[in-house]
Amino acid sequence: MNPIYKDPAQPLAVRVDDLLSQMTVAEKVGQLCQMPMLEYAKHRDHYLQTVRKGRCGSRILADTAWAGNAPGEAVSPYQLNEIQRAAVEESRLGIPIIVARDVIYGQQTVLPIPLAQAASFNPHQIEVAYRCIAKEAASLGIHWTFAPMLDIVRDPRWGRVIESGGEDPLVLSEMAKAVVKGFQGNDLTAQDSLVACAKHFVGYGAAEGGRDYDTTEITDNSLHNVYLPPFKAAVEAGVATVMSGFNDLGGTPVSGSKALINGWLKTEQGFDGMVVSDWGSISDLAYFGVAENAQNAAKQALQAGVDMAMTNEAYEGHLEALIETGEVDLVTLDNAVSRVLLTKFRAGLFEHPYVDETAHQTMMRREEHLLAARTLAEQSMVLLKNQQVLPIRVPKEGQPLKIAVIGPHAHSQRQHLGSWCLDGKTEDVTSIYAGLQAFIAKHYLNVTLLTEDAAFTDEMVECAHRADVVIFCSGESHRRTGEARNVAELLLPAGQEEQIRAIGETGKAMVVVQCTGRPLPSPATEQFADALLYAWQSGTETGHALARLVFGAVSPSGKLPMSVPRSTGQIPIYYARKPIGKMRDFQDYQAYKDQQDTPLYPFGFGLTYSQFEFEKLRLSHTELPKDGILEVTVSLSNRGSIEATEVVQCYVQHNTASTTRPLRELKAFCRITLQPGEERDVTLNLPAHTLSFYGAKETFSLEASLVDVYVGSASTATLKDSFTIK
Repeated sequence: MNPIYKDPAQPLAVRVDDLLSQMTVAEKVGQLCQMPMLEYAKHRDHYLQTVRKGRCGSRILADTAWAGNAPGEAVSPYQLNEIQRAAVEESRLGIPIIVARDVIYGQQTVLPIPLAQAASFNPHQIEVAYRCIAKEAASLGIHWTFAPMLDIVRDPRWGRVIESGGEDPLVLSEMAKAVVKGFQGNDLTAQDSLVACAKHFVGYGAAEGGRDYDTTEITDNSLHNVYLPPFKAAVEAGVATVMSGFNDLGGTPVSGSKALINGWLKTEQGFDGMVVSDWGSISDLAYFGVAENAQNAAKQALQAGVDMAMTNEAYEGHLEALIETGEVDLVTLDNAVSRVLLTKFRAGLFEHPYVDETAHQTMMRREEHLLAARTLAEQSMVLLKNQQVLPIRVPKEGQPLKIAVIGPHAHSQRQHLGSWCLDGKTEDVTSIYAGLQAFIAKHYLNVTLLTEDAAFTDEMVECAHRADVVIFCSGESHRRTGEARNVAELLLPAGQEEQIRAIGETGKAMVVVQCTGRPLPSPATEQFADALLYAWQSGTETGHALARLVFGAVSPSGKLPMSVPRSTGQIPIYYARKPIGKMRDFQDYQAYKDQQDTPLYPFGFGLTYSQFEFEKLRLSHTELPKDGILEVTVSLSNRGSIEATEVVQCYVQHNTASTTRPLRELKAFCRITLQPGEERDVTLNLPAHTLSFYGAKETFSLEASLVDVYVGSASTATLKDSFTIK
């Protein structure tokens, strides 16, 4: 007769309790240890024996803590099944291994980097795209991925900004829900779903100086109002796991914080899933000096609520001794083990531990996956400047048009995959040149592409001279972005300003396509470019998406998820700033004597190929009850000659409050597509509770106030009305 825990008809809690009651302390500790199994072929027998003894709960498919910058061996379904057989068929209790890999924004089909995705302001398309990615990864035998990253970032020098959704809590919260739903689907037990992991809990993106892993200093007010909301959104969306970060937050390293993990996350938010440490973050407690040694670090982390140790570095070899001496009680251990087991039951691993070793052969890069990736790339690219050069107008009657496609990234492929891509293939990436070439071959007979190598030579300048229009592809390599890839100065890589200037001096119409992992100002681009398009690092479909935008098959609709500073010296610069001192009667104050204090391009900004007009702002209430819903209605019209999509954005400002409040806060947005000449009333709903905030009483509450409402196409919206909260 099968034990209760193997009966899928039993409630999950009953199955967990039954299995837990049969485990030894050693087996329990084993469930809390995640192993990388480095050099698997060399140490195969040792690893399999460890699994048979029940001393391993998970395998992470990564060779180093910097897997995104140094990807190792590919995923082998055969190898994973071999390990799983040792766990399920050859261990005492048959507890399956949960296999994890950094499927951050793509498997073989690679999406735009998350920062670019945020520019789409389209959670639905993000969810659709991640559902495709989940299917590809799951077909290889991967069960668990470490995404979405929910770090608010307001310093673009930080390399890992590529993984974030930018500077705004609402945008990141909507992304959190979309990615979680995309990965986990409607049924986490389905074999085409992945367990998602919200990271890095919490504040990691506020690293001082943009230096990865550095100290973070965040006030309690900012922590609750800005940095925690995306994690709350992920929990509400059903995220199964959360990762604790390695940052020291105001003197308390997060992976040792009872107040944040056991307190805010597990108790206040009711999170009943599993918390896993980031690579090395438990041992870091000793390095930080808040723990005496690795054993004490393991004690602190487990008591704080960290259920699994990534790379087993602190829990293995220490937790059993702590239990024996009574420094850690069995209740604490059992709570952590229960959460690990519950995650495995929820993922359906006890019923379906193995993967079809051939399934991946027909799952990768399906047409629907490529379409989802291309659509998201199209919607993520942001048009920041356009002096009537885009879309490129191809002459009729067979008149020739010559387009020069030059610059450091005209022919790049690997760069477009970004830095946190382990399994995307360079050869699958459509370069900008190749994408334009394919589009022209299909649609135009009278357009000729000219190009040169990436090197800055006389030939490149001559190529521009020979063309009617120049598309100059600037940007960063994937080696300059990502984990531990920070920059001290927000500048294009060396030589690119000179290249843009030299091409600009030819006097030819020039479109600069900037392919970066962060917002980067470019003085030469501002001076010489007739158009500027942020193409970010947009994945395998970059070239196809860009070609459709450049030739007007689709109108740009992306909006900036981060403000673009004028210079490094402005950092931090973000739209949700608070009132500053002396402005009551010092109206001619200048923040800097050598530069404006406004961003080069503000949050939420992005052009289309049409012209939209916002009129007739109406509010459903002049006085909003605390259980009411404010309906914000605006008339939106397309005054241009083509179909286009606008992102309607609604911001609020509390005029009085128990603590200072931002001058603008994004509270709602939606994408609206209109035909030429079409006008439509657009209504955004703001439930009263979304206007609450963490105030002087150190809790979220809805405070009485006059509230200003702004609606428009960016954070600089001027259309305004007001209401009161009683």
